[in-house]
Amino acid sequence: MHPKEVTIYLNRIQNFLQRMETHFYPENVPLQLEYALVDRQKLLSIEQVKKLPFSSIRIGEKWGEAWQVAWFHVKGKIPAGWAGKEVVARINLGGEGLIFTDSGEPLQSLSSYSVMDPEAIRDVVHLSTAGSEVEFWIEVSSTEILGIHRLQDPTEKNGKRHGYYESHVRYAYLSTFNRSLWHLALDLDILFGLLKKLPQNSVRFIRILKVVNRALAEFADDIGRAEKARAVLRDALKSPACPTELTAFAIGHAHIDTAWLWPIDETIRKCGRTFSNQLMLLKKYPQYVFGASQAQHYLFVKEHYPAIYQAIKRLVKEGRWEVQGAMWVEADCNLPSGESLTRQILYGKNFFMDEFGVDVKNVWLPDGFGFSPSLPQILKRSGVEYFLTQKLSWNQVNDFPYSLFIWRGIEGSEVLAHFPPEDIYRSPLTPEYLIKGRENFMEKDIADEFLSLFGIGDGGGGPKEEHIENGLRLQNLEGAPKVKFASASAFFETVKKYRDELPVWTGDLYLEAHRGTFTSQARVKKANRQLEFKLRLAEMLACCLPLQAYPADFFEENWKRLLLNQFHDIIPGSSINEVYQTVFKEYEQMFRSLDEMIKRTARQLFTENTNSLLVFNSLPFTCDEVIILPDGWSGAVDDDHQPLQVQQLNGKTLAMVELPALGYLNIHRQDADSKPGPSMKNKDDLLLENARIRYRFDPTGKLVEAYDKEAQHSIFLPGMRGNLLQLFEDRPNKWDAWDIDSFYEEQLLEIADAHTFQRLEAGPLRNAIRFTYRIGASTIEQTVYLRAHSKRLDFETAVQWHESHRMLRVAFQVNIQATQAAFDVQYGYFFRPTHRNSAWERARFEVAAHKYADLSQPDYGVALLNDSKYGYKVQDNELNLNLLRAPTYPDPDCDRGEHSFVYSLLPHIGDLVHSDVMQEALQLNQPPVLFNGLKNEKDAVLPFRLSGQFVHLEAVKKAEKENALILRLVEARGMKSHTYLNFSNIPAKIIETDLLEWQNLKRYPTNQIIRLEFEPFEIKTLKIFFE
Repeated sequence: MHPKEVTIYLNRIQNFLQRMETHFYPENVPLQLEYALVDRQKLLSIEQVKKLPFSSIRIGEKWGEAWQVAWFHVKGKIPAGWAGKEVVARINLGGEGLIFTDSGEPLQSLSSYSVMDPEAIRDVVHLSTAGSEVEFWIEVSSTEILGIHRLQDPTEKNGKRHGYYESHVRYAYLSTFNRSLWHLALDLDILFGLLKKLPQNSVRFIRILKVVNRALAEFADDIGRAEKARAVLRDALKSPACPTELTAFAIGHAHIDTAWLWPIDETIRKCGRTFSNQLMLLKKYPQYVFGASQAQHYLFVKEHYPAIYQAIKRLVKEGRWEVQGAMWVEADCNLPSGESLTRQILYGKNFFMDEFGVDVKNVWLPDGFGFSPSLPQILKRSGVEYFLTQKLSWNQVNDFPYSLFIWRGIEGSEVLAHFPPEDIYRSPLTPEYLIKGRENFMEKDIADEFLSLFGIGDGGGGPKEEHIENGLRLQNLEGAPKVKFASASAFFETVKKYRDELPVWTGDLYLEAHRGTFTSQARVKKANRQLEFKLRLAEMLACCLPLQAYPADFFEENWKRLLLNQFHDIIPGSSINEVYQTVFKEYEQMFRSLDEMIKRTARQLFTENTNSLLVFNSLPFTCDEVIILPDGWSGAVDDDHQPLQVQQLNGKTLAMVELPALGYLNIHRQDADSKPGPSMKNKDDLLLENARIRYRFDPTGKLVEAYDKEAQHSIFLPGMRGNLLQLFEDRPNKWDAWDIDSFYEEQLLEIADAHTFQRLEAGPLRNAIRFTYRIGASTIEQTVYLRAHSKRLDFETAVQWHESHRMLRVAFQVNIQATQAAFDVQYGYFFRPTHRNSAWERARFEVAAHKYADLSQPDYGVALLNDSKYGYKVQDNELNLNLLRAPTYPDPDCDRGEHSFVYSLLPHIGDLVHSDVMQEALQLNQPPVLFNGLKNEKDAVLPFRLSGQFVHLEAVKKAEKENALILRLVEARGMKSHTYLNFSNIPAKIIETDLLEWQNLKRYPTNQIIRLEFEPFEIKTLKIFFE
């Protein structure tokens, strides 16, 4: 057949399929509707709904604006003449709804058309007997499945700035359903899908084309002949797959973003709608298996849809419903701390075990924006063997080389990883997608199976009946992979037999996209980091009290709230404005409740003394700090009556304190005995200098000299400068809040010049210069501090940010030659190249790091620290930190307004591991806590001491389910190390456990002092029992 003749016949098939859709519902009668608007924040019982003041409404009439919620009462009568026919209700209310029976039982969802996903529409309700009355109730949100309509770059005064939407009743009918015609369309769609993918000169292609056109001729444009046409297709649909064909393990999937283009209260409804749909389909199709992740979503359903929850529990026991993903939510894995990722799994796995009796062995992150090299160890020590994502298929430049592989972390832990090769987590389960999966599957020379996640996703929904019917037709069909309905756990248990043959990927799983999420919504990122450290502090203080007094419920509630807001579209900064309004309210409440708890704990631990100040250092090493004494104090002494060095500052008094590791220092008011100490003051207002280092600025605020007196090393070569505040145009091609494209580097608009400067402080403890800048439409006020005896130069920065599509960065050009830089990641650090030799390296022009990035030679290095930022670029000899962005989609107000943050320059002798970079970064992020009017007279301390500065104490808490103390320790240098634990009272038992506290791994002798040996970057969790 000539290729153009083939095209003619293919077009015939496509046109036939489109025409048939209009004939599925040949007879129709209207339904009667009435509605009542309700408060969207409240989920009502059916008894409450029936008392609402309903108003009648007709097809075409408007009922709601964006995010409004209404209840509809639907009534109708099936005509007697439809006896023996299959009857459905077809309803589209212009929103997202959940249908309830008259007794309040949730049945299924309704979805209106979505411009972003036309296949998401769900408008058919299958009914039963003819001649009977029809009555049900629908709760409807005025939104599409992926939110409301939004403008690109709306003006400040535009009333639709934060989106708009109107809901109208589009249609509401009782209809007869021609199931035979529907099945014919599904048969044809499968064969048509094969025709799209098969070689046109293949035997299979020619024969399918011939038989399909014979079936269309047999149909003869008569919907009553659908079964005759199907009979013509039967043999083509029974032709079995070849023996070497791959098998697609197909799991029903409904990726529900915990928040994104909708607020969390809508997510709760999405969970109810999605899960009710799947219960209906699981009842109808006994072969079908559905899975869902995120413990938080199950909790939503348990609290708000108890009948659905109980049905899910029954299906989990039967193996029909799979609980997936060990985390509390599908978290971002770039920005949360190591302890946050640990708690994601701890709370997630405990929930699934407690509620369902299931030990979830996989982490399920199909849509995460890249994955830390620390994650494999966290997974392995949490009993998680398997990892899934598909997001790296979004890479802008380089194709990730593996689909099924071993992922190895920074310290050598390994997990089995799978990237479903259809490159999507919402497959329609058609031949086109499955054949793409087979073609993309890189390990087909080793493995016979891959995973297919099918169903409507992002906004929830899950598989439709058509998807499952597709799978039934594709179970063993020539030309396509064989479909097997099965759980993800069954897939992983099947493919683990190939483990020894699989390729290994070491390091991070870097996504070559969405690099802007390291910076967007800066206030969220700052608050998250502060709360992570505040929770660490609060738990530690609570452990100074008897464990019986430990407020476990309080900490669990606060942790779970923090973890929820680490969802991969919340903390990255890619959600709508309303989401962040809620987030900030929750953060404010968390700060308030944690501060109150810390104060309450302190009052229990310490004695009141109006002339005392107690300072607590929660870090596992001694440190010197400059603190501000209480108002009215002009001096102070310690417990030994030794006066502290002080510095007077505008009515305030600064004092230098040396704090013990994990310990307290009592300070007492005694003005007369305080001594000022030698001054660092000099005549040059642009010079900051102490005995160890000298920094010089020019009048525009650029750092032009940095000389290390100890090393006799100039940190800048001639022409190099630091503190270059750079403003770039920032207009990515797609995904505004998500992306930074590499061409931004070509779009430097301005480098800020200070228009004023003044010497702010000059004393024995600290010197400071203040600069003010204008850049773009924004202003910056920056106070630069240098403390006595320290090389760390702190840039305390306040920005009034009034930009759109701009990016603010700071750069330091330093006299260091190194081919790689070290970046702080969860529970360790990770080296990345500083050059761009290959496409892989060029694509990593922006990377995620936490508290520091360090560029070092063997003898000397420079680090750039921060207290709330994550987006770094280290190229050649430049350290560069992303400070602020200004995208307009999906939140047109993203980051506008006031910001405050600190970044610090830290030159040091030696490389990273032989320097104080890690300690200084921790001090910047977790300064000592001050308790005014309290004194430690009771010798209230932690029940242990830790020696050695290279093993960090990440957490001290009460065990989840036992009366024991938990210590989480991490080797920080990437070297074999050891530390000593010294107990104030000899424990009854000392057990090394896993991160979940489930498995006892090793028992230590119950001595007062024990030595702990660590491998590089090793995490140890100890469970300590006292009598």
